[in-house]
Amino acid sequence: MFYLHPHKFKTKIIDTSQLIERYVSGRRDFSRVNLTRVSLNDVNLSDIKLWQANLAEINLSRASLRKADLRESNLSGANLWRTDLGCASLSNAKCSHALLIRTNLQQANLSQSLFDHADMRLLCLMGANLQGADLSGANLSFADLRGANLSGANLSGTILMGANLSQANLGNTNLEEAFLERAELNEAILPAEAKNKVQLTW
Repeated sequence: MFYLHPHKFKTKIIDTSQLIERYVSGRRDFSRVNLTRVSLNDVNLSDIKLWQANLAEINLSRASLRKADLRESNLSGANLWRTDLGCASLSNAKCSHALLIRTNLQQANLSQSLFDHADMRLLCLMGANLQGADLSGANLSFADLRGANLSGANLSGTILMGANLSQANLGNTNLEEAFLERAELNEAILPAEAKNKVQLTW
């Protein structure tokens, strides 16, 4: 699994007022900007491009970033509470220890992304692409993962209590020490070596 180190490329510092002003004027490409520890909660940034941006510890709670391009961005420790990221692209993004309670990631592309130890309770990942993603140690209690593609993902030590994984693809997924109590697995595709274990903990 490949993750781009956030300091392998140069980022440009921009303040929030500049970003919002330029976004309102029609600009959408803010690739490689540095917005660490800033607050952009409750704003509409749909279709924004933040490719390879440094967004560590940013506050985007209740913001709308539908169809945003966040590929290879650094969102470590970010506050994404109730953020709308529907249909967004976060492939190869780093979201370690981020807060994503009730976040909307329906139909989002999270392939090869890093969400280790993230708080993802009650979020929506319905139909999302999580192929090869690392969610080890993350908390996805009561999350909606119906129809999500988790093929090849790392779910070791992941808490999935009460999560809905109906019709999800968990083929070739690492479920070692995953907690699946009361999880819904109707029509889910499970790795062969984990079927018996999952049935015992379900």
